[in-house]
Amino acid sequence: MDAATIGGSQLAALNSAASTADAKLTDNFDTFLKLLTTQLVHQDPLDPMDANQFTEQLVQFSEVEQSIQANKNLEKLLALALGNSAADAVSYLGKNIEAIGATNMLSNGKAEYKYKLPEKADSTTITISDSTGKLVYATTGSVDAGTHDFTWDGKDSQGQTLADGPYTIAVSALNSAGETIAVENSVYGVVTSIESGEQGVNLMLQDVAIPATAVRNVSEPAATGA
Repeated sequence: MDAATIGGSQLAALNSAASTADAKLTDNFDTFLKLLTTQLVHQDPLDPMDANQFTEQLVQFSEVEQSIQANKNLEKLLALALGNSAADAVSYLGKNIEAIGATNMLSNGKAEYKYKLPEKADSTTITISDSTGKLVYATTGSVDAGTHDFTWDGKDSQGQTLADGPYTIAVSALNSAGETIAVENSVYGVVTSIESGEQGVNLMLQDVAIPATAVRNVSEPAATGA
């Protein structure tokens, strides 16, 4: 999906919300005018209705209308910003990215992850779960402080090769006192496409959506053999 398509879809969704609010206001205002006309026709000439109430209601309608118009302008600015973000995201296509996250694609017998230990651990355990949350693999990891690569070969704990798809890593680490160490996970892969998400633009590692804001490093893919 290109930047124009992403920006256009975001703008269409925003305009739809603004148009719906505008239509509701118009319907309510038409109903108000009909009720006002009916009340004026049938009011007691000797005891006329208070005009201040009508004036206050008209002012309220005017304020709501102004708010809707202001929202429309803000939505257009937001759509423009999203479009610019999408245009920037196009530059990630075909590039290797490292991004904060725990879910990556297993493809051709490989899924790449990273994890960072802020301090030396006494023990580190790595588990892999499938898209249903089922634990399929477990092993031990490095205990040294720093960032570590982990490449999973797509085999479960019994050595059976699993199907390609999204798999999630979890790394738990304990220090010498038995206390849990906070571990930061990240994923690594080639951006295959760009999609529009609820929170903005996502970079796709095949079927895995990575928010563009989660990207930490970008690099050219390794050259294949001649």
